[in-house]
Amino acid sequence: MQWKDNAPYALCLTHDVDRVKKQWYHYCVYGLKHPIVQLKTLCEKIKGKEPYWNFETLTALEESYGVKSTFLFLNESHKEMSTNFMGRYDIRSPKVQAVIRELDGKGYEIGLHGSYYSYNNESLLKREKDVLEEILGHKIVSTRQHHLNFDENITWKSHEAVGIKYDSTKGYSDIVGIDQPSRARDKIIEMPITLMDTVNLAEDVFNECCSVADNGGLIMLNFHQCHFNEMEYPDNIRMYRRILDKARNDGAWIANMKEVGEWLDERI
Repeated sequence: MQWKDNAPYALCLTHDVDRVKKQWYHYCVYGLKHPIVQLKTLCEKIKGKEPYWNFETLTALEESYGVKSTFLFLNESHKEMSTNFMGRYDIRSPKVQAVIRELDGKGYEIGLHGSYYSYNNESLLKREKDVLEEILGHKIVSTRQHHLNFDENITWKSHEAVGIKYDSTKGYSDIVGIDQPSRARDKIIEMPITLMDTVNLAEDVFNECCSVADNGGLIMLNFHQCHFNEMEYPDNIRMYRRILDKARNDGAWIANMKEVGEWLDERI
């Protein structure tokens, strides 16, 4: 694939916005492994610093590199006593709407993080997209389904029907995806995930990402903004910086999902 400005490879930056507030059960579960760290973040939360917000930290880091990413916001309406649904946020809340508009105004792409059951429910996906576009005041074109839920026979067709052009749901949450090229399907450009921050971010992870770069491919990153708290997730920030440093030093094209999707759309 020939990339913009003859770059040797492309790096796409995306962030699924699953949660914006840390919940009591997070402290209970994570406190079993890291009690001191969890106590410190709880103290920070009591003082008014939300451990899962992190939009300012993330955008400040990216802007120091001169790049801007895609934020995919979740509108979860399903109610169920499960960790998949506990702690969901209200996308219409003034604070969330304000950060969506602020990011959009700064030039970050806003996309839809389709809710848990929207991957096979076109009407639900459309409602979620309509709400986000109402907040923004303009159309959106990019998405990723929550928990990477996908139905080969339904999801792409639903995306096309509601006006989505670019998807990045395919991929893995536990390993690096090094064998999934971008492709067109039902008029949708699919850009599979290379690395999600749910993977154990060891040295071999960076090396596997380098192999995608060496082959001139697309490195698709998905780092959740709630994991951009250095006190709790220092490895995440180090890995994100390391990949950005490599891409900048290599002269790679660093872009958001819409920018990469438009480029691929003209060539696939």
